[in-house]
Amino acid sequence: SVYREPVAMLKLTLRGVGFLQRLIVGFSNFGFWGAIKLFIVYRSRSLQEPTSIYIRKLRRTFYFRGAADRGVMSHFYKEGYRIKDDQSSAKIRFIVDAGANIGDETLRFRFFYPDARIIAIEAEANNYRLLQKNVQGDSNCFPLNRGLWSRVCRLKVIPGTVNENFRVIEVDETAKDHDILATSVAQIMREYSAPEIDILKLDIEGAERQVFNAATNSWLTKVKVFIFECPDHDAPGTTMLIFEKLLQAGAKFNCYLHGENVILIRQDVDWKVASDLFLEK
Repeated sequence: SVYREPVAMLKLTLRGVGFLQRLIVGFSNFGFWGAIKLFIVYRSRSLQEPTSIYIRKLRRTFYFRGAADRGVMSHFYKEGYRIKDDQSSAKIRFIVDAGANIGDETLRFRFFYPDARIIAIEAEANNYRLLQKNVQGDSNCFPLNRGLWSRVCRLKVIPGTVNENFRVIEVDETAKDHDILATSVAQIMREYSAPEIDILKLDIEGAERQVFNAATNSWLTKVKVFIFECPDHDAPGTTMLIFEKLLQAGAKFNCYLHGENVILIRQDVDWKVASDLFLEK
């Protein structure tokens, strides 16, 4: 086709512009040599042991596993979201990061909300070990090796094709081959004496259906911000279930889309959604 070559050139140009943008963001967040190291190492599929990179904006070392954590590390050089509480008298103080993986979003939360308590929940054992390492020394961050569910029960971890897409299933209380215990949103609030949750981020590969399908959902009106990806690929119908449960509870939210994330902000809270390319306050 006469158009094939110009279209190919346009695609190549756009890819080049995208790579340059990511590189510039990497320079800002990691420094020159840190960004170069990231773009080389995170493509390595032969890396056996975790490596580290210093995130200068966070003033801490972050551990990851080369190409195995490529999707996770992209959160540090692609546009992200931020819930802006700057102009509000109500500040963000309590965050639950469910599906924290190795702690990328946990540390972004810490950067923007330095005074918040953060509960970082991760079910997969290897991810959890790196999560612990990445938040060590933070007395206001509490990593939990559990699965978020509708109630306290036993769960088994089902491996996925990558570190980010494993699933958990409930097993009988008498089963000996369970991997972890489950917890619920209500249990987290009781355990940490939190009357409300300012941000509840959910990235739990379809287990969102279980969380919102609980017999008791009195906690729904006590969450100010929900952040989740559409989970219907893993559990069809879950997105509509979430909205239906919120309506039944009488909770009123404004809905925003940011990339792959659905963000719900309670209407009585004057917080806003902002795009964040660089780690800047």
